[in-house]
Amino acid sequence: MTAFSVFFCDAERCSIQPVRAMDPDHAIAQVRQQRPDLRRVAVVADKLLEGVDRDQLLQEWIQAKG
Repeated sequence: MTAFSVFFCDAERCSIQPVRAMDPDHAIAQVRQQRPDLRRVAVVADKLLEGVDRDQLLQEWIQAKG
């Protein structure tokens, strides 16, 4: 299993959820089980985020949606 960060927005908020999954689709499916009302979702392997401020990246991702 690989570590992923799933960026998501649902009816309540936007956030990041860490998951261990076989691949990006599996990571999204895990988050979707807990939050079936996902409106926006993206997934990145944690190894690609080394040294990156995840909270800042989340803010930039939220702002980029428009």
